[in-house]
Amino acid sequence: MAGGIFETGKLIIEIKVLNPERVLNILWNENINILNVKKVDIVTLRVTIEYKDYDNLKRIIKRLNGKVKIVGERGILFLLFRLKNKIFLCIGAGIFLIILLYLSTFVWSIEINTRNNLSPYEIRQDLYNLGIVPGIKKKEIDVKELEKKIEDINSGILWIRVRIEGSTLKVNIEEKVNPPEIIEEKKGNLVSKMEGEVSRVYVFSGRSTVHIGDLVKPGDILIEGINGKEENPYEVVPDGVVMANTFYEKNMVVKIDGTELKRNGNKDSDIYLEMFGKKIYLKKAIKGFKEYDKIEESGKIFNKVNYYEKEEFPVRLTKEEAIDNAVKQLQESLYNNLTREAKIKDKIVTTKDEADGNVIVNVIFVVEQNIVDNNPVDY
Repeated sequence: MAGGIFETGKLIIEIKVLNPERVLNILWNENINILNVKKVDIVTLRVTIEYKDYDNLKRIIKRLNGKVKIVGERGILFLLFRLKNKIFLCIGAGIFLIILLYLSTFVWSIEINTRNNLSPYEIRQDLYNLGIVPGIKKKEIDVKELEKKIEDINSGILWIRVRIEGSTLKVNIEEKVNPPEIIEEKKGNLVSKMEGEVSRVYVFSGRSTVHIGDLVKPGDILIEGINGKEENPYEVVPDGVVMANTFYEKNMVVKIDGTELKRNGNKDSDIYLEMFGKKIYLKKAIKGFKEYDKIEESGKIFNKVNYYEKEEFPVRLTKEEAIDNAVKQLQESLYNNLTREAKIKDKIVTTKDEADGNVIVNVIFVVEQNIVDNNPVDY
């Protein structure tokens, strides 16, 4: 059969088998139409067959322990296969472009540029309150109207410019700048606000009157508001830091023998509303607690009173453990009353046993901190 443009499709096949001539006879007997037979080498034939005969040929060669390889194809059938793949590719590209165009009609990000006083978060919250969030359609945003609304909401805005660029809403803001607050500098002397032993002195303006190792009391002058030579002094605003070792004494009674009253985990609550000075109970505690802690919680609508039952538990701490725990608790309570720069340098612990099995733990904490009172006084 001669090849032509209207043929369904032909395959060019390489057949590897030990006896190629025998293969040809078998294929002809099986009514497989073979064209353009070419011997490549002693065990390899290259033939052209109809596409519909490929499965039969493959089955026969496999039975003869041979191998089949497709090296070429031609015909309108394969042309249609190629066109089919390209059509699907074009359809996929078209769908992708349509989705891309549709997504480009939305705002997907909001970029906010401010100066020093207004934060982008504050402006973003204003936009959210106006319904402007990522994912909103561009046609739903009137930039001029949006500018006016944001200016009305936030009094710190001098002017605002809102523009849509691509899928980004860009908001540029110029802020109102309030005139600087004039702080009247006060001259005088800086004095000590507590008793202590001076450990370090840093003077930025003025003249120090104390040295390392000096003992000072509240009200003693630490930094004078004077600069210059003795014969030609002039007044300045004093400024500086005087670090001193100060002393705090705290004590606690701890139990090392017997029992201790502690919460056991049982809890009950009152829940009530308060209207016109009267309490309307929604739940009343059915507590039969002999000993308990009572903690009140006030809410916007409901109020609550919690009762935590307490009972006696045996104390299982050694004297050393009890003292260590007491020192840690006292140190934590002291830190709550100290400024950030203060540091506990040392602690002196003394104890006193009592007849009832308790121990009084007394701790003197040595704390290094700034003792300067930053409000100058006149002397």
